[in-house]
Amino acid sequence: MASLEERITALEDRDAIRELTAHYCHSVAAVDGASISALFCDEGSFKMGDRITEGRAALDKFYGALVKNPPIPFIQNHVIDEYSGDEASGRCSVEIRMVIKGESVTAAGWYSDRYRKVDGVWKFAARDFKTFHMVPLKQGWA
Repeated sequence: MASLEERITALEDRDAIRELTAHYCHSVAAVDGASISALFCDEGSFKMGDRITEGRAALDKFYGALVKNPPIPFIQNHVIDEYSGDEASGRCSVEIRMVIKGESVTAAGWYSDRYRKVDGVWKFAARDFKTFHMVPLKQGWA
């Protein structure tokens, strides 16, 4: 059995990982590309469909190009599947509200994440976004 100190550290780490995903959402909503990119390891990656953005320079460029009307993500159902001290993996569901060409759009999906502790701070090593649906709000998802 793990020591009390090890168990407390694991709880603190898991909480920090969950807060990492919350900081991601708040930074996206605030159109703060530099803050989003800083949440990733230098060699981190973001995948959405066939597009993979990898490495500090590419992440800075990708998140620096956020538009005036950014997607507004809402994270939920966060589960940390594996944890080994300085590395972890997990997944969380996301609902997204956005405006595309003046039209309200709703989306839902999930992130499959790998996390790494860098200099005592949890960061995304890899973030893979997958959608359940992305449709105009007036259409609905049914």
